[in-house]
Amino acid sequence: MPELPEVETIVRDLNSQTKRKKITSVKILDAKAVKLPINKFYKQVVGQTVKAVKRRAKMVIIELLDKFLLIHLKMTGQLVYQAGKKIIAGGHPLAHIAKELPNKFTRVIFEFNNKSKLFFNDLRKFGWIKIASKQELEKISDSLGAEPLDSEFNLAKLKEILSHKQNTTIKQAIMDQKYLVGLGNIYSDEALFLSGIKPTRKVKTLTVREIKKLWRAIPRILKYAIKHRGTSFSDYVDAKGEAGNFIKYLKVYGRAGEKCKVCGGVVKKTKINGRGTHWCDKCQK
Repeated sequence: MPELPEVETIVRDLNSQTKRKKITSVKILDAKAVKLPINKFYKQVVGQTVKAVKRRAKMVIIELLDKFLLIHLKMTGQLVYQAGKKIIAGGHPLAHIAKELPNKFTRVIFEFNNKSKLFFNDLRKFGWIKIASKQELEKISDSLGAEPLDSEFNLAKLKEILSHKQNTTIKQAIMDQKYLVGLGNIYSDEALFLSGIKPTRKVKTLTVREIKKLWRAIPRILKYAIKHRGTSFSDYVDAKGEAGNFIKYLKVYGRAGEKCKVCGGVVKKTKINGRGTHWCDKCQK
């Protein structure tokens, strides 16, 4: 599943590709992908112009003139923008679901006034597209946690978040989208490594100093990942056709059994709440 840096990269690039383009047609190949009767979806979307493409949590928000298209890629969703022979994509890293468009994984196709197209592909069909009014979007947004890159995410905010999660592990706490959005397996592991905190620690055992280090580490890791266009483990490319290269900078995630890049110790792996979790015993306490 794409995390905040991957979605942010997709959003920034799709914004430059689709902004001010009019949606001239929509083809819905899987009615379950859109959370509205097909005829109503057509009427509300066709003829609308894209004002901007934004992000809230891990959700892509396409702002139209008087409503919003909300897209969640979930586990295997993918957005593929095609302009002539040029194909650019973001989301799930399986390259074959972005080839020979449309294909058996294509759920929805948006066509724009310049004949370019935006394909919503989804292998496992967990992703979705919704239409929301401004008020509905605000309600959804209010149900989600703090944005770790916003100025409102200060030390006091992190302390408040952790006060609700005292008996859970710190990894589970910072991955709970109800309180803090955007962090998944990759960046939770990396932020905890940077802050020197073992992911299996209970929140209630953390010191004020450790919480402060974590507060600094979370946005630092996310910004650095965005700078490098996210993490790519396979054939994932962003909306400019470029693969994310943050994988080169990962300290622990996906490196079980390898030497720690900082101390030379061995990176370990366990499962926390069913999630593969990586850490260094020497660097993290």
